[in-house]
Amino acid sequence: MRLHHVAYVTRNIEQKVAQLAVLLGCRPTGPSVIDEGQGVRIQFVELKDGSLLELLEPYGEKSPVERHLQKGGGIYHTCFEVDDLEGTLQRLRDTGEAIVVRDPAPAPAIDNRRVAFVVTADRDLFEFVESARP
Repeated sequence: MRLHHVAYVTRNIEQKVAQLAVLLGCRPTGPSVIDEGQGVRIQFVELKDGSLLELLEPYGEKSPVERHLQKGGGIYHTCFEVDDLEGTLQRLRDTGEAIVVRDPAPAPAIDNRRVAFVVTADRDLFEFVESARP
């Protein structure tokens, strides 16, 4: 398991990218992507050390990040890359430590690799993305 990115909710991706470029020296990794299935517009930015931040902007009327934005936005979830997505989710189900709130589905902003979301009893939101490694 490896840290893949930290997600941040914002009202305006372009403004946030410009702000983070000045504050942290990061740059976009490519164009933004609309993920209609998740109801978000996504922009990845990379820090000088290669770490990734995922900027999320609400897209559509039923965006799941809108409520978080109404509370002020900011850090939303942490994403980990795993070699065995199904095994990881099953382990979490078996231990009862987290509930899968979104089953594995392709993520357009991450080369259509499958991602899944879980929430813990403490209301922590985690995303897991399957490894790009063969």
